[in-house]
Amino acid sequence: MIRLHYILISIFLLVGCSVLLSEPPSKIEWISIPSGEFYPFFADTVKPITIDGFFISSTQITNSQFLRFVKSNPKWRRSKIKTIFAESSYLHYWESDTTLGINAPPNAPVVAVSWFAASAYCTWVGGRLPDMSEWEYVASASKNKKNAYNDESFSSTLLRMYEKLPKIPLPNVGEKFKNYYGVYDMHGLVWEWTRDFNSVIVSTDSREKTNQDGKLFCAAGSIGNVDPSNYSAFVRYSMWSSLQAKFCLRNLGFRCVKDI
Repeated sequence: MIRLHYILISIFLLVGCSVLLSEPPSKIEWISIPSGEFYPFFADTVKPITIDGFFISSTQITNSQFLRFVKSNPKWRRSKIKTIFAESSYLHYWESDTTLGINAPPNAPVVAVSWFAASAYCTWVGGRLPDMSEWEYVASASKNKKNAYNDESFSSTLLRMYEKLPKIPLPNVGEKFKNYYGVYDMHGLVWEWTRDFNSVIVSTDSREKTNQDGKLFCAAGSIGNVDPSNYSAFVRYSMWSSLQAKFCLRNLGFRCVKDI
């Protein structure tokens, strides 16, 4: 089943988005993120990696934005989507295929969307899902610092945010946490898909030094990580490692990036 899961993702990346209809003028606000160096949570060395500059949507994609997508691309509607691309809970907070309803406010983040659907939407607007390193690079910023992951108060704030499941209907995007780059709600509203979320999945004990995946994540362990005290990162990587591409969760949305 795991092998089939990866085959489906590979096929989708190669051909799945090529038949999407052209996207009308987008209302997404794109924030320019400068290139820089970033210390990934898991790494072979303590040397930073270089992140090339890119654009990122200022907020998560909203219900109204995703509604425009499914109206233009009927195969991604709730009643039309194939079961290999989404669970039965796909967009279940919407009233119907093309009606949002009271549980899906227009300016709230769209949730209960699969990785496949999120990827298709990003392609439709001329972008893609962020890589995990890009997401973490932007998410490391507090209100006043580019990288605040080593700031104990910031880390504590993130952990408090992660303790609560969001209530439905969700709040609007862009009304809470705005970070150094001008990007909203990287934390505290909903979790977000990344393009390479499944790179943290492991299949054997990470304590085996021959296992390359051991430098990523294994249960509650911290073998190979740069900063064992960064508990908020453990929570995020644990969440990503538990996902499958067809999952549609009440607290999982997405945002898009574009290459410069």
